[in-house]
Amino acid sequence: MIERELAAKLIEQITQHTEYNINIMDESGIIIASRDSKRVGTYHAVAERIIHGPQDTIVIHDEKEFPGVKPGINMAIMHEGRKEGVVGVTGDPERIRDVAMITRMAMEAMLRYEKQQESIRLRKSKKEHFLTLLTQQEFADSKEIRTVARQLEYDESLVRVPILCRLRNRQKPSGNADGSGSVPDPSAALEALRRGKGHWLQDFSFVMDDTHILVFKTVKTGGKHGFTTYREEIREYLESIRKWLRGYGTEAIFFVGSFQNNFTRYYYAFRHCKWLESHVQDPDEIEYFMDYVKEYFRSLIQEKELQQIFVVYKQMMGPSTCEQYTEMMKALEETNYNLSEAAKKLYIHKNTLIYRFNKMKDLLGTDPINSSMDRAFMEYLYMYLAFDK
Repeated sequence: MIERELAAKLIEQITQHTEYNINIMDESGIIIASRDSKRVGTYHAVAERIIHGPQDTIVIHDEKEFPGVKPGINMAIMHEGRKEGVVGVTGDPERIRDVAMITRMAMEAMLRYEKQQESIRLRKSKKEHFLTLLTQQEFADSKEIRTVARQLEYDESLVRVPILCRLRNRQKPSGNADGSGSVPDPSAALEALRRGKGHWLQDFSFVMDDTHILVFKTVKTGGKHGFTTYREEIREYLESIRKWLRGYGTEAIFFVGSFQNNFTRYYYAFRHCKWLESHVQDPDEIEYFMDYVKEYFRSLIQEKELQQIFVVYKQMMGPSTCEQYTEMMKALEETNYNLSEAAKKLYIHKNTLIYRFNKMKDLLGTDPINSSMDRAFMEYLYMYLAFDK
């Protein structure tokens, strides 16, 4: 079926190149577009016969043959083997035969193009709606999500991980822009990523805004390697866009969220990317959420909850001891409790750190080196004291 708007558009373009009157009729035989505007809305018996009969072409030599139909050639407009409408060229059939044939071919070519563009627009619209359902609505309708996913032919059972790309100007070590490039067009950056090695049909990607693109990347998690190779896989996948950005004189930070195989949980996977972006200071080029799970859970704990547990400890320790404790614990956490490395961070001798450490153990009655429960206690106390500064 040819829509009226499309028919009018086709007539406008075709009649720029011919002096003959051209009509386009729908499946009911009604003229929906014509060079002669007076004929729009009138009935065309031959067109209806072509649509519903076996003939693809009917030539009219005398208007007495069919009331209201002028001499000319009428032909079915075909699309994928189906009659979508009829085009009629008015005039002496012998003189207009070639013109009529070319007109039909042009109509069918334009119709194919318009149908393709409409399909692209519909898919883009569905993808944009799918993106909204996945990333902006925490409790989106699961049936709606899966209906749109089926229309887009996305397999939910595959394991995917979101990668949020933040485009930015290249920075000098001092932190000042070197002027070598500006933030590139995100659509062009996304296209560079899609052209690269490892972008699969089941990966889906979007432009979020002027500086962010988002990809839900399918990853291999089965077999003997399990989750051990996904970082290498992602790094290789991102190489194409990293190379493209370097050529453009810019760079990007990539925030990799959590694994999911259920569309209703993609919202949280995307939120994990956003958490990385807002919480990781001085990020590396690629940051993985799984490296920050402990910090993430800490960020979910409200200060008042910690206060209800640790306020007495703070009062007992006093300001000076609290400050020394937070400095020591910060260094220990950053070095995975390596006393030698922690001492270097604090610019003190290792023996001095051991003395302070043992003093805190005795004060709190804990042994964080040999007890994971004691270590957790000391870390949450440190978290509270750092919160309350």
